[in-house]
Amino acid sequence: MGQLRGPAWVNVSHGLYATSGPPRDLITRCRHMGLVLPPGAVISHYTAAALHGLPLPTLPPWIPLMATLPPDTERPERGGLYVARSRAGQPPADLLDGVSVLSVEQVIGQLAEDLGLIDLVVAIDAALHRGETTPSDIIAGVRARQRGLPRLRHALELSDARAESPWETILRLMHTTTGIRVTPQTIVIDTSGQILARADLRIDGTRRLPEYDGADHRGREQHEHDLGREKALARLKLERYGYIAREITRSPALIIRDAEDALGWAHDPARVATWLSHAHHSSLTTEGRQRLWRRLRRFVRPLRGRGSRRPPPTSRELRESGEPKSS
Repeated sequence: MGQLRGPAWVNVSHGLYATSGPPRDLITRCRHMGLVLPPGAVISHYTAAALHGLPLPTLPPWIPLMATLPPDTERPERGGLYVARSRAGQPPADLLDGVSVLSVEQVIGQLAEDLGLIDLVVAIDAALHRGETTPSDIIAGVRARQRGLPRLRHALELSDARAESPWETILRLMHTTTGIRVTPQTIVIDTSGQILARADLRIDGTRRLPEYDGADHRGREQHEHDLGREKALARLKLERYGYIAREITRSPALIIRDAEDALGWAHDPARVATWLSHAHHSSLTTEGRQRLWRRLRRFVRPLRGRGSRRPPPTSRELRESGEPKSS
């Protein structure tokens, strides 16, 4: 096998090589790792979530490929691979580009074991919006005593299939978890009865439209369109308040106070405290990202006879784990 050791080849795992260069994407790595997995194995956990296209927090570079095996199946020992046995028979799978991947319902159940409430709702909203599953299917796909089940049930109560982006979900949660009722994807009709716009959110009982503004660099045509839209909303006495990602992560108290003002409410610091307690356990904060990375270390298991292979996250890695990606 010496011919596999050279610039034309990349080591996927011990004794497992693939040609270097593109395409070296996740689905290709999963196909190669499938060569050492037993029949009936399916890609699962965070690897499956990525293949399903669910929005996830920034994951550590050392997290392995992950798979679930049928019961009583011999577990392969490979570096860069984490395997677990299913407790409920043959794991249900979808076929994605020729790779058997755990169903999205069960993947969401696995995410509930580690993700904080906000990050979990973001993933669920995306799956619901694309029509890939339903809340009842998600509950039916998890075990009765599965770890994280109470958080999963809470996340399903807060989820909404109308959300079109992760940041829209987060902005909605900032309102709803603090007792401020909003309606997502509100259709705005002009005086002639024509559809003028569709707003991310509308605070119920007000003319306030909070929206996620992800346009960091707008072209001239888009800029002119946005200005025209804002003027048309102003003519209808509607107030559009656009918030960028930095404001959502670093100035939540300001956003909550804006909503209180729109409702004519006195400011209540308890609302801000409620949101901050949720954010503390999510990838919106450094503490939340560190917590998640520490939990993910359990997926890097030592190989028999080779000593520990579990890498501790460095301080630099934790600092650079980043805020949630805008989309």
